[in-house]
Amino acid sequence: MEPDLSGVWYVLEGEPGEHLVVEALGRRLSGVWTEEALAQGFLAHHPHLGMRVSPLGSRALKEAFLRALGLLGVEAVLVDYRPGAHRARVVEVGDLLKEVQNA
Repeated sequence: MEPDLSGVWYVLEGEPGEHLVVEALGRRLSGVWTEEALAQGFLAHHPHLGMRVSPLGSRALKEAFLRALGLLGVEAVLVDYRPGAHRARVVEVGDLLKEVQNA
């Protein structure tokens, strides 16, 4: 079952404008979680990141987040990624931005 992206998103943030960005398989990726516990679980495996979990509940916040990722050169987000998992749903930033704008 696909995660529902219509509700609150949970993202990792550091200082203002600082978001989790990883490079894998030649792509720049970030993460979005649909449950706070999943985001906290990821963060518990990576405490060295020095980040916190923040909710994005409104369309405006989601759009601002996606635009910031675009400025950082992020191509796609991993949805509900769990440490150690070999697969995760990947959604292109542009596709997700269109979905948010049309919600």
